[in-house]
Amino acid sequence: TTRSVSLTNEGERFYEVAQRLLEEMDDLTTELQDTKTEPRGRLKISMSAAYGRMWGTKILAQFLQAYPQISVELSLDDREVDLAAEGFDVVIRVGALADSANLIARRLFLDSLITCATPKYLERCGRPQHPEELAQYNCLNFRNRKTGRLVPWFFTIDEQVERRNFTGTLTIDDGEAVGHAAMLGMGISQMPGFMAINALTEGSLEEILTDYRPPEVPFTALYLERRLVSPRIQAFIDFMVQQGAVWAAQ
Repeated sequence: TTRSVSLTNEGERFYEVAQRLLEEMDDLTTELQDTKTEPRGRLKISMSAAYGRMWGTKILAQFLQAYPQISVELSLDDREVDLAAEGFDVVIRVGALADSANLIARRLFLDSLITCATPKYLERCGRPQHPEELAQYNCLNFRNRKTGRLVPWFFTIDEQVERRNFTGTLTIDDGEAVGHAAMLGMGISQMPGFMAINALTEGSLEEILTDYRPPEVPFTALYLERRLVSPRIQAFIDFMVQQGAVWAAQ
């Protein structure tokens, strides 16, 4: 128009493919210049917010120490990002995956859902022996901001995975804050293992209902399907897989 210029659908498609080809050419040129050269360049990574804050920066510190020629731009976001449109190299996601067409998914590790409370709370209120008994306790709930719904609790009962909803005096739309509330002795919470592991090790949280623990939740790395994966992306994926093996051994 007289006021603006925009690409046609064909132009947008051409740009997307051409940009990808140029990136692959740069990666190939770098790789062929010297096969002994360390991976280098910028990585743009997306991680779920809670995991990124609690573990992502720690892992990246180790990664950047191992690969000093790489720089990282980290985005902490729980939304579904468009890798191609937003320029992300790798996305780390928790749980079941949405549509992953044109993406390569690599399993990193499995994490447990932990039902827990402080030892003092359990001494004061008692330790439930069955998930149904949680109705008698103060359960700390997490509300999903995207859906506006309470996130259910999961248990394996009679070899079947079942979901339950419990009431309590506190509901928060931030999972990390729910975990902090549990650590303050406000009630019982069900949280990912990566949130609970330090507190469990220190003894400030105690796991309950271990016989009813639900199936583990997968952590997955997603990256664009390309004929050539850049050395820096491959280095990061391999590093995360190694970290996953360490996590699984804990």
